[in-house]
Amino acid sequence: MCEANNLNPELKKILDDIFKNGPDCAKFISRRLSLELRTTMDYLDELEKLDLLEKVHGTFLMKPGMKKPKHMNHTYYQLSRKAKHQYR
Repeated sequence: MCEANNLNPELKKILDDIFKNGPDCAKFISRRLSLELRTTMDYLDELEKLDLLEKVHGTFLMKPGMKKPKHMNHTYYQLSRKAKHQYR
């Protein structure tokens, strides 16, 4: 059984959200999932330590459906290679 399937429901919700919506920052993830910002940040750190998330490098982010690149003012997270192979 893969590691992503053994996570608590909140961590799985965050992975689902990033899988569905693409890379994002803690602020917007916490708003969408109705979680406290500090809690979301702790969960993101935990997922990064499990090598299921990685930080997005660079200063601009282009997500599907956007007309122009978004300047990244916060730390954005995306699914890691490991998560893409294990998850879904």
